[in-house]
Amino acid sequence: MVLTRRRFLKSSAVAATSLALAACVPAEPSVDMPVGTGSDAEMTEITYLIRSDIGVKIQEWTDEAIADFATVEPNIAIETIGVPWGDYNAKLLAQYAAGDPPEISANYAAGFPTFYANDAIVALDELVSENNVDLSVIEQAALDAVTRNGKLWALPLAHLPTIVYYNLDALEEAGATVPPIDWADTSWTTDAMLASANAAAKDMDDPTKAQYGMIFGNGQLGVFEWLWGADPFNDVGGPEHTEAYKTGIVTESFYDSETMNTFIGWVYDAIYGGSPVSPRPSDTDAIQQLVGWPMMSGRIGMAINGAWSVTNFAAVEPSWRWGVGAFPYGPAGVNTSPLFNDSWMLGKGAKEQDAGFRFLQYLAVEKGAELYAQITGFFPAHKENYPIYFDSLMNIPNFALSREDAETALLDAFNYGYVTPGKTLDSYPEWNRTFNQTMGPIWNAEVSVADGLAQVQAQFESVIESKS
Repeated sequence: MVLTRRRFLKSSAVAATSLALAACVPAEPSVDMPVGTGSDAEMTEITYLIRSDIGVKIQEWTDEAIADFATVEPNIAIETIGVPWGDYNAKLLAQYAAGDPPEISANYAAGFPTFYANDAIVALDELVSENNVDLSVIEQAALDAVTRNGKLWALPLAHLPTIVYYNLDALEEAGATVPPIDWADTSWTTDAMLASANAAAKDMDDPTKAQYGMIFGNGQLGVFEWLWGADPFNDVGGPEHTEAYKTGIVTESFYDSETMNTFIGWVYDAIYGGSPVSPRPSDTDAIQQLVGWPMMSGRIGMAINGAWSVTNFAAVEPSWRWGVGAFPYGPAGVNTSPLFNDSWMLGKGAKEQDAGFRFLQYLAVEKGAELYAQITGFFPAHKENYPIYFDSLMNIPNFALSREDAETALLDAFNYGYVTPGKTLDSYPEWNRTFNQTMGPIWNAEVSVADGLAQVQAQFESVIESKS
């Protein structure tokens, strides 16, 4: 069910929330925007499409940001419309088709590439220039992720690399190599990671007490293949050769390629080979039922995931020492980290675009961005808010890195990354569903890797044909 909450945040509403916001210093209101700021000015209402299932921290940030924005622009009211991840793209496109798009939306469910491909959002360059918005405070890689044909189509709030998490106690006890913080350390390879996982793995024949060496995974739509020098959507090389990542439109796939077979075979052998180091799907499911993300069980030596998973450590506060490190170099001699960005957009055809951009500006470069870093625990795109993030990180119990090393491990990732397909491909939820459903038989050892990937390829070709 779609959840709609109408918030008319007038000046009187500020008094009701003054205690909660006492510590928040409101940003100075813009004098350039053509919206009223006086008590007698006409109220302008804008619509903000949010996710209803993203978690309490994002909801808390949304509430506090809207309330604080009311103190900055009391004559702009925000109506929020909440929908779950899987329905987000369809909801916005339906609103767009009905001639009533929201002023502000986010790139959940690969929203940005879908909305860009369907001409549903506005290029922001002129508005940025007219309102003297300083984009230099935003990480350049995050801006590049939402730039197409030389134009900027969204403003990023979060930018999150894919990294290696590790249980330092488990690795040290096994005498295993610890993932380095240095992304230029070419000795840290997939083979080195596998060797470290082999050292840490024990009792692998008993799922009830096994200590697993690593969880590697395949990345969104199989893009950890990048480490092997290939990409699922071109037959030339890495992601930089994939036209679909620029246009959003998938026109070809290569899941049955030799390179994909080699990559998936490597991950498969880590689960089912003669010296397994990774949990089987049934084991992973059992651990997830107990602790959520399996890494938090303390029974995993290393796990690859996005930087958002730091929030798991903040919530669980593990009793064992942990750290983060660089993505390993693959056989192709690259360690390309899939990058995730959370960016907000201005709807094309929205009734109140000036007021909408004023709110977008507040969220991305003003107090809204600061609140985002303080509340959500996600890595901010706004560079001046990095200290907030690292202050929070250093307060998580048993984090084993110094602040300087943590900054190196996370910030240097942007120099080695490429935007993940979930943030570049139109209709990503459909591609994701197709991939996961057809990969299942491989990971459950029901078919061979070669036969399974042939089925994945056939399904992708079918979906591509249906869209052509």
